[in-house]
Amino acid sequence: MHLKGNEADLYKSVIRDKKFFVLVVDGVYETSLMELPTEGLADKVAYELQTAWDQGVDWGAYQKQREIDNAGSDKEMADALQKIRSMDAEEREALQLRKNKRFNRIQKVVEARRWRNVLSWKTDELK
Repeated sequence: MHLKGNEADLYKSVIRDKKFFVLVVDGVYETSLMELPTEGLADKVAYELQTAWDQGVDWGAYQKQREIDNAGSDKEMADALQKIRSMDAEEREALQLRKNKRFNRIQKVVEARRWRNVLSWKTDELK
């Protein structure tokens, strides 16, 4: 999962001529992907498409990293597992709680940024 802004924010929700569209944009071209009956639906579709794109990019990066550094990551994984095995139950639970809190905070930031990017052209239209 990445925290920085995604260079490939491809999907935008816009209103044009009182119609609700999802656009595909690449920085040079834009094209209407679909027209939807409500603004909320257009927003949600654009968000879900962008989410799927981001997850695919993240998965591809993860797979490429595994190919490049398979031996190094295996050692890191073994060391991390050994460290966890050496903890008592209370320490493991505290570690899991910290990881869950961090993951949830990161998810909220990623989701907020994705919504902001998907809706960014709407705010530009209002200016």
